Amino acid sequence: MPTKSKRPSEAALLKLLDIQWQDHFQTRSQTWKALEITSLIAVALVGIDWKIDNPSVTIVVAFLLATVALFGMQITLRHRNSVEVTKFKIIKSVGEDLALVDSKLELPKSIHWWDVFLFWKSNTSLFILRMQFVLLLFAIGYLVFRLIGIKS
Repeated sequence: MPTKSKRPSEAALLKLLDIQWQDHFQTRSQTWKALEITSLIAVALVGIDWKIDNPSVTIVVAFLLATVALFGMQITLRHRNSVEVTKFKIIKSVGEDLALVDSKLELPKSIHWWDVFLFWKSNTSLFILRMQFVLLLFAIGYLVFRLIGIKS
């Protein structure tokens, strides 16, 4: 005999809300960490190039930087479009059930890689995406200048 489903307790909903916020913060922390790692590799590229002065090593490190920046862009897009949007749907729903959130609250909008060029759009995820893109361009530019013999 099927049992009637009952509404979760307020304590259970508050715990769910807490878990969703913690997941959101952890995801955002990972996105920032990816940018931090990419930035450190960019600094390492310049330092290694100046210290070692070997085009082969510069090519390898620049390729590593470009690859990490591309992965950083993918991480940022995935975190925003899959994780963050989903978390905020749950947060909004639970918040409405607990009368903590206005039903008119807007959910985060998805972003795309080409949004790096749409300067009128702005949010934290898009900032991180733009920084990853800039570091990708830096890797390519540095390598091109280094290979044609222009060195700062």
